[in-house]
Amino acid sequence: MTKETFYKNRDGSLVPVPISNNRLIEKMFSHTVTRGIMKLVSARWFAEIERAVLSSFFSSFFITKFVRKNGIKLREYKKKKYTSFHDFFYREIKPESRPLALGADALISPCDCKASVYRIHEDSCFAVKGVPYTVAEVLGGDEKLAAGYNGGYFFLLRLSLDDYHHYCYPVSGRKEPDVAIPGKLYTVHPLIHKYAAVYRENARRFAVITTENAHGVLMMEVGALGVGKVVNDHTGTADVAQGQEAGHFEFGGSTILVLVPEGSYIPDEDLTANTKDGFETVVKMGQHIGQRI
Repeated sequence: MTKETFYKNRDGSLVPVPISNNRLIEKMFSHTVTRGIMKLVSARWFAEIERAVLSSFFSSFFITKFVRKNGIKLREYKKKKYTSFHDFFYREIKPESRPLALGADALISPCDCKASVYRIHEDSCFAVKGVPYTVAEVLGGDEKLAAGYNGGYFFLLRLSLDDYHHYCYPVSGRKEPDVAIPGKLYTVHPLIHKYAAVYRENARRFAVITTENAHGVLMMEVGALGVGKVVNDHTGTADVAQGQEAGHFEFGGSTILVLVPEGSYIPDEDLTANTKDGFETVVKMGQHIGQRI
């Protein structure tokens, strides 16, 4: 029983991880030649080609197999006739399928995900799967902004293919303009951390949301293999509401990072305990993940 073979639900029960995914990642990145190929397909130009193929009418024939393989519950989604696989991938969910744990003191998950949470040390360092990072590296070198999160928490919310790929705002407040950081599009599968520091190499964009108590909650969308485009509904300054749709990812796995300053929010105990034990936690969009201190 390891982090590579199981997730944990919010009730503590174990959920098997598709082992075929693990084996494929290991095979593609553990050899020099195939690792070189993966570096090529992680480029943005490849994502654009992939997007064009998956936007074609013929790609719609893959939808049924994809639904069956990934256990997607279509009854949770709004009925629609999909013109392509791409059209299907960012399908809209029924609001009642993702109830929101709203509240002025709550931090909610912006997305369906496999969640982990890490304490940010006073020197702004933290480690993900053994790979060391600094907040400044994740933020593209912004040392001043990064310093504001020393001693806080870093929520890593990883979306896999079976997850709903729309996302919402975790808190209400004044959102600052998006900051875009160019980069690669490596897969965000946990095993990739053996071969690439994805959260300082992948393309990403972020914005800070200032809450009524002046806590700057930072939300970052990370592009990944197959995700050639992150579509945010508000790219400039805007007043946003907790639970309001913020945007969506196009095809592929991806990640949202949420950073909170010291003394603002404390993560839910199950997320902290599971991360410490080496497990990701299955979380749905709108579920409670932290509480204001």
